[in-house]
Order: sequence, then structure tokens, then C-alpha cells
Amino acid sequence: MTDWTWEYNPSEEYVADGLAPGVVAEVERLATELAALGVDAAKVGRPFCNITWYG
Repeated sequence: MTDWTWEYNPSEEYVADGLAPGVVAEVERLATELAALGVDAAKVGRPFCNITWYG
């Protein structure tokens, strides 16, 4: 891992203020799935896309 961080890093309370707990849980679940896919996450929702990522 690196020490890289966002220049602007708001708190969870600021970002999720007013959202129902179920909405927050679903967003967290989706973020976990996308993180697990890694670079292949770019292909989600594009079944016929031929994107090649280098890096």
C-alpha cells in the first residue's frame, strides 16, 4: 500500500448525513464488490466493451 490520500477527505457523517441506514449499507456493499473486482470493475455494466487497462 502507499501513503496516497485524497486531498479532500470528508467524514462519513458529512457524506451520509440524512441517508437511511439501508442506503448506506447498500452503497458499502457495492463498494466492497467493486473493490474486489479491481481493474475489472471498469467492465461492470458493459458486457460487450473491449476496454483494456494498462497499469
